[in-house]
Amino acid sequence: MMSYSSASILLLLATALTSCYANNLGLDFHHRFSDKVREWTDSRGLPPAWNPEEAPHGSVEYYRALLKHDLHRHRGRSLAAGELYAFARGNKTYEYLGNLHYAFVDLGSPSQIFLVALDTGSYLFWVPCNCKQCAPTSDSSYGNITFRNYNLSASTTSKTISCSSNQCFTDSSTTCSSKTADCTYTIKYGSGNYSSSSSGIIVQDYLYLTKEGTTSNVFYIPILFGCGEVQTGDLLNGGAPNGLMGLSSSNISVPSMIAYNAAISITNSFSMCFGKDGYGRLNFGDKGSKDQNETSLNSNPSAHYNISLTEVIVGTTTNKLSFNAIVDSGTSYSGFTDSIYMKLATSFSAQVSEQRINISGIPFEYCFEISANQANTKIPSVSFATQGGSTFRALYPTVPIYDENTKTQFAYCLGIIQYDINIIGENFLVGQRIVFDIEKQVLGWKPYNCYS
Repeated sequence: MMSYSSASILLLLATALTSCYANNLGLDFHHRFSDKVREWTDSRGLPPAWNPEEAPHGSVEYYRALLKHDLHRHRGRSLAAGELYAFARGNKTYEYLGNLHYAFVDLGSPSQIFLVALDTGSYLFWVPCNCKQCAPTSDSSYGNITFRNYNLSASTTSKTISCSSNQCFTDSSTTCSSKTADCTYTIKYGSGNYSSSSSGIIVQDYLYLTKEGTTSNVFYIPILFGCGEVQTGDLLNGGAPNGLMGLSSSNISVPSMIAYNAAISITNSFSMCFGKDGYGRLNFGDKGSKDQNETSLNSNPSAHYNISLTEVIVGTTTNKLSFNAIVDSGTSYSGFTDSIYMKLATSFSAQVSEQRINISGIPFEYCFEISANQANTKIPSVSFATQGGSTFRALYPTVPIYDENTKTQFAYCLGIIQYDINIIGENFLVGQRIVFDIEKQVLGWKPYNCYS
């Protein structure tokens, strides 16, 4: 979920994990529509909005639902040292509403639990608080889950940040009315008819953590985050209804604030591993491994993970193309501008033996029919040469399409969309551990078993 226009916000401290312990912090995550999440939602009696029976995996409706999120999102716009750490309630995360990854976090004293979205395309951590306009805490789309809003007065360790504090700064989007006023923020997502936003004040309170794999050794750290008083757009209609944790390379994102906290020794780096069934893992402080592939991150004011690509390699065809792309785990499908899209798609189509077909309602243009008795398919590989020479390969460049009645696969599609910017989305990250090394300004990747 790409964001822009920060607001009066903090610096210092950490917005998520740090402690007197050292080094790495970890958690798992799941795709909203993965089998594991479907089992989880079924066990809790959650309705179709969470686990849509009308959108079974691989169906036209399934991909249409995911594309809707992407259009809203983008319209207009081991070297790891030490032990791993996780949020106090464990390292599980889930991908639900708005097609974002979510994790349970505890804030305040006594602790208040929140299911927050994890987003590499934005920078601020915020939760609904002192609500003037927030998503409902209960709704039919939530099933039997009732969310809560953060309550400043209910926590004995909470405090607001004033404009005079060195934990607050202002930019062109907002200004403090006086030095004694509260430090305010506004963060916007998308633009035009697809825009949404959160605004409020910056507060400090405790975040609870534990060593990964344990629940008895719980500790807490002070962090800074947004008390989201007013939400707009999709944030009122199912997208991150209980808060959002930004993971971009900004100085005020969660990974950076973790690294800035002097209480622990941790590098400003993290990894996300994407399992094929939607299961995943997020480790803070992870710099990857010596044998991983790497390329430099481009400096950009939006703090997105932007890389330079020099070739698009499809099967036996190499296309010399120089362009930049954003690596964004919160985007379901990879997408490219017209010229890049056409080179990739036509090179792919020329090397498949199946007949190309049109599927009504599907968000993909290049789809190919599988015969009823076809044993297997030979799919061309899709790779990108990066600046510096390393090659990034999309391990699963296609998406299967199933008949909703017979539940059998009848086609597959090249999993790319035409965008107005170039994005390497989640579907091209599956099966790999992606390392976002903010400290070294490097992106790393390696095929990986997320379950090991």
